[in-house]
Amino acid sequence: MFETNQTTIRHHLLPMSYSHFLPFRPVPFFPFNACKDYRDHREDLETIDDIIIRSGLDDFMLQRVLDRRRDAASDNKEHERGLEAHIRHVRTSFRVNILRTYYHLESVRKMAIRLGDSPLDQWFCFVENFDQIKAPAKSSIDRFKNIFTEADRQAAFQMLLQKGASSPDCYDQDLESAVNLLGLEMPVNLLEAWYDSTCMSVNIHFPVDWVQLGDCCRSLLKAVRTIRKHGIKNRMPKGGSDYLLHELNQLLIALGNARRRVDSKKLRKKVLRKLKKFSNKCAHHARQHKELLQKERERLTELSEAQADLIIQRLDKVLELLPLAREQAHERIIGERRVPTADKILSIHEPDINVIVRGKSGAEVEYGNQLTIGENRDGLVTFYELYKDVKNDSNRLIDAIDKTQQNIGDLLDLIVGDRGYSDQKLDLKIEQEYPNIINHICPKSTTEMNEKKQEAVFRDSQKRRASTEARIAILTNNYQRGRSLSKGIDSQRVELDWVMLTHNLRVFSRLRRAEATARKERKKAAA
Repeated sequence: MFETNQTTIRHHLLPMSYSHFLPFRPVPFFPFNACKDYRDHREDLETIDDIIIRSGLDDFMLQRVLDRRRDAASDNKEHERGLEAHIRHVRTSFRVNILRTYYHLESVRKMAIRLGDSPLDQWFCFVENFDQIKAPAKSSIDRFKNIFTEADRQAAFQMLLQKGASSPDCYDQDLESAVNLLGLEMPVNLLEAWYDSTCMSVNIHFPVDWVQLGDCCRSLLKAVRTIRKHGIKNRMPKGGSDYLLHELNQLLIALGNARRRVDSKKLRKKVLRKLKKFSNKCAHHARQHKELLQKERERLTELSEAQADLIIQRLDKVLELLPLAREQAHERIIGERRVPTADKILSIHEPDINVIVRGKSGAEVEYGNQLTIGENRDGLVTFYELYKDVKNDSNRLIDAIDKTQQNIGDLLDLIVGDRGYSDQKLDLKIEQEYPNIINHICPKSTTEMNEKKQEAVFRDSQKRRASTEARIAILTNNYQRGRSLSKGIDSQRVELDWVMLTHNLRVFSRLRRAEATARKERKKAAA
């Protein structure tokens, strides 16, 4: 099953203090007569593995985690206790986060099955499989993303970019040519940036006026069901919370179907009044069970204090939002009055999302947060930021330029963007504060646009801008499957960090493989 006479571990690239903690890592046998898709997939993973090793990302992330462990330890003995297992755990967690994002943020359950079954994935993630397979379970995989801090992820993102732009000053005997720190013969150019914005959609119900009230009731009843399952029960109708959930579904179905009736307006008001009364009943049962949980937890249940607090916090959050959701539904359906966007509840589970008017054919209005990205000519993401508020693109550009220059460790030469970034005051500010930058932002003025079109360089920059739209589609549709499944903007930012790092690794892998193909063709032509 395994080929034990080869290994991709390069011990001369690893710190002496950590190299002996590496698990045995035999390269899996290459299947006989494998299909092209498998060969491409395997070559891609092997190239990414080589890039990570050459760049030193594994050891860089490990060192940062160990520094925090050392600072938290009271003495050196405590720090060294279980150190070997911890090092292996950190190495595996970093690779698993990369691989899971590579597979388009696959569910933790499917990822656990992959790691228990695929020798190639086990090899990539440093999962021990020589004597017995010790693959992590789904809960461990879910916790892996929280081992590394935001500063760790940002530092890794910057480190990878800057090493990709380094000069080819190392001679590689296998390739018979000079390569840079990532194994590239031709370093990437990070001094050009194409900017664009999009909406990072989240996994919520479409925010119809009465949906939030139904979501509040459903969340309360599910929390009550959890409390009753652990032995705390209070007086409820026959069937308990399941019966009330059935009654809630009937009300929501009736409210949704009322629009098709001739007397839809009158019927919707009638059903909503029943739903408001029902929400009071749900709130009453939730408060009763919450009080009993606080009083009788130790005597009647096996729940820990932390587990009980989690249930109580969930109840408190929904009980706080319930009156607002009830008032919003009343204003829109019974009062027939518009609710200001600033006061509107779009989702009880995602409080930080916004209404973003895009004006596009497929999505006139989107619900989520504004995401701005910058990429270079090769498709490497050099800047990304997920914002909590909504502003015009032109108001984000200065911040984007500063952070891009911080990420690449150099000054930009060229910036390109669509008309959303065009602003006369902004153009003047860029000219004064960034004199070395060539501004190829598409102007809103038709006259100015026609003048700039006479320049061949400007036309080329704007033509290249079409690829940025495709880059956004790759990031949002391929890696995140159209919408983020992470809850809360903080979790979405963590997810985005792993997406951007993995995406850049794949782009570097593509560039390496393209250079390898070009070398083969040159050798073939020379022969």
